[in-house]
Amino acid sequence: LPPHEIALTALKELEAKQLWQKGEVKAYHSELSRILRNYLEGRYEVQALEMTTSEIHSQLKNLDFDPDWKDRLTTMLQAVDLVKFAKAEPSVQFHTQSLEDVRAFVLATKREILEEEADEGEE
Repeated sequence: LPPHEIALTALKELEAKQLWQKGEVKAYHSELSRILRNYLEGRYEVQALEMTTSEIHSQLKNLDFDPDWKDRLTTMLQAVDLVKFAKAEPSVQFHTQSLEDVRAFVLATKREILEEEADEGEE
């Protein structure tokens, strides 16, 4: 499956688990961060799972997508770090907005494979 389909499926599964609603805020944001990092690895070949947020930020500067997304992703990863490591208590809106931001990023940056290219690959 293409990286965007894997990420979108994982986001649906995360949403269905309702972790933050059950008080499992750290687990929710850890999984959300993992989904985003996996997507970055699959889509952009950035070794995001082994990188710190600042290292990812540096790598994002080299990638070809809207600069606004680079800032939004860095801000989101930094906020997730605060939740995971500093035990910050974000607002309810932050939980839902973070998931929607990851979903929007995946949809905005997914690689489109033209039907003609897919047909050529099958020959």
